[in-house]
Amino acid sequence: MKLTILQIALPCPLRLSFDYLPNNSEINWQTGMRVKVPFGSRELIGIIVNIKKANEESDTAKLKTISEAIDHQALLSADLLLLTQWLSDYYHHPIGDCFQTVLPKKIRLGETAELETETYWQLTSSVIDLKLGKKQNALIFLLKEYSEGVSQKFIYQQLGQCRTSLLGLEENKVVSSFQHIKQPLITHNPVEHCQLNEEQQSAVDNIWQSRARFAPYLLQGVTGSGKTEVYMQLAENMVVAGKQILILIPEIGLTTQFVERFKQRLAARIVVLNSAVSDGERKQSWLLAKATLADIVIGTRSAVFTPLPNLGLIIIDEEHDASYKQQDGLRYHARNVALIRAQRANIPIVMGSATPSLESLYNVEQQRYQLLILNQRATGASMPKIKLIDSRGPSANSGISTVLYQAIKTQLSAGNQVLLFINRRGFAPVLMCHDCGWQATCSHCDARMIVHQRRNVLCCHHCGLIQRLVDKCPTCQAADLKTYGAGTEQVEHTLQAYFPETPVLRIDRDSTQKVNAFAEIVNEIRQGGAKILVGTQMLAKGHDFHDVTLVGVLDADQGLFSADFRSTESLAQLIIQVTGRAGRGDKKGEVFIQTSQPQHEFWQNIIKHGYAFTAQKILAERKMMAMPPTGSLCVIRAESQDESLAMQFLSDVSGLFHQATQQEVIVMGPVPAIMERRAGRYRAQLLLLSQQRKPLHQLLDHFMPAIGSLKLTRKVRWSIDIDPLDLL
Repeated sequence: MKLTILQIALPCPLRLSFDYLPNNSEINWQTGMRVKVPFGSRELIGIIVNIKKANEESDTAKLKTISEAIDHQALLSADLLLLTQWLSDYYHHPIGDCFQTVLPKKIRLGETAELETETYWQLTSSVIDLKLGKKQNALIFLLKEYSEGVSQKFIYQQLGQCRTSLLGLEENKVVSSFQHIKQPLITHNPVEHCQLNEEQQSAVDNIWQSRARFAPYLLQGVTGSGKTEVYMQLAENMVVAGKQILILIPEIGLTTQFVERFKQRLAARIVVLNSAVSDGERKQSWLLAKATLADIVIGTRSAVFTPLPNLGLIIIDEEHDASYKQQDGLRYHARNVALIRAQRANIPIVMGSATPSLESLYNVEQQRYQLLILNQRATGASMPKIKLIDSRGPSANSGISTVLYQAIKTQLSAGNQVLLFINRRGFAPVLMCHDCGWQATCSHCDARMIVHQRRNVLCCHHCGLIQRLVDKCPTCQAADLKTYGAGTEQVEHTLQAYFPETPVLRIDRDSTQKVNAFAEIVNEIRQGGAKILVGTQMLAKGHDFHDVTLVGVLDADQGLFSADFRSTESLAQLIIQVTGRAGRGDKKGEVFIQTSQPQHEFWQNIIKHGYAFTAQKILAERKMMAMPPTGSLCVIRAESQDESLAMQFLSDVSGLFHQATQQEVIVMGPVPAIMERRAGRYRAQLLLLSQQRKPLHQLLDHFMPAIGSLKLTRKVRWSIDIDPLDLL
């Protein structure tokens, strides 16, 4: 009799699966089950990816037997297994490591895949002859609203700790408790549906007509055009049709307002998946979605792997955002994964943005996506007027020009809110001694230390090194140290000095480290508690502040002179997104952009002709260079503590590629990274560029075993990044 062999994907850097023998013939082995296996001196948890029969007994002589089966039926569906295999193939990443990204932490660590339960209470008698206390009356009133029962946790949230009152009612057989699956409560309070305008209704109708087939849509709408209303209408239609919806958003900071709007509007079971959610909640939400007990999943990029057996629609908000690209480990792009899921599920996918990525615009041009346009703001508000200020002109302080200062003063006196954007946190980017020229630099990176005056430290924003702020030059002991440039902290300090009676609020990674800090700040802004907002790009995305009438962009030129080929595209997107925060309510908005290059072609294009025109010009440049999105790009990175090893390893890899007779893939490099030393390691990179995607992947597939066999693979860290967003 032929023996069964289980092929198992294990969390290790080896790019293959491993053969094991089953330990129990009574189990009905299935792909997608988790098993515990001996691996060297350890035990690892892996996923069965294939089941085959041994040809001869010799095939099984050296095979180990699995230790235990964690699941007794498949945990992962066939479509999720196929998706993980696609991830491994497309991104050239070990299959076992791909499962580490796809699965929630508690699932991959071997916890039971059973749904958690919690205590629920419900009324058992509608006739009550007892004399009741105030809390007990409140309990009965609440439970009458939820005839099928409600969780004890929700009762405590609404009425405070009331266990004694509950037990008293239970003793008198007025209420009873039972165990129920822990799941989100539908807190739907019917709100009046927003009347869609013609453009919005047309978008909804177009997408809804395609609900039974794969159809990618790019929803390009100006900031404030009501893209979320379109999403909600589509989601509502899908929930009524009994389908599940996956919604991806770029930042955790956007989750609260997004989820609240959906909860108010839809009578649906909504779960949230992002890194702010506890591991336990994440596992429960994942299992609820798998069991079709969640209607809508809203999450950041990793939510794209949620099992959804009844998936009817995928929505990607702010599809251009770089946050959708994972920058370490499995370097996947959530938008690409979502498109593959939609294609395989044969459903529509909607990608929304005011500033679409060049990839998406190119796909529209190639007729792969259908373009839907929202040209008017949903509230009827007009777009803000944009003015350029020459930053070499009269300057008030900390990079704020006199013109901008006067504009801020005018808006504050009218009772409006002002938002100032500077994409640099900290107090100042340079600390320098005038006597000897010393500068504060990081001992582990080729980078300057940033001054954080409030915490009295110098901090490296690349490796996280923190040192006490020095008051004397370490080289010549001079006490006259000067700071140059400005960050959010310095701008906040300056504005508070200019307007001592006006509350100034700083929003950056430093000020939002506490749990729920960002949500609290956004709430304070909405209630008008802060009149001046100073922030990084955290503030640029999707937020709706109706009293902000002035947006000021400080130090806007950084993207014009970057070595990264995507920098002008990113700058154009950022500028349009930031300026879109102004004048979203009834009041007119205005935008001031400070630049030392007011005559630069980029500024003239974006202000006179807008984003669509600018994007087409950048796309034309990319076509001339055969760079993405018209060409296909891959970067192979290596790093080592030894200065020469990373370059040597990539030279060996380049040597392998040059053995091939192919002409389609251009091999460039290796070269040291622009910031060569980071966190104590020397970094280098090798670029592969091809007009077509297929030859590039064929070249990598052919040489992958040889690369893995190179002697230096054990001495360097190396990675493959397909469709990289960042070449720095």
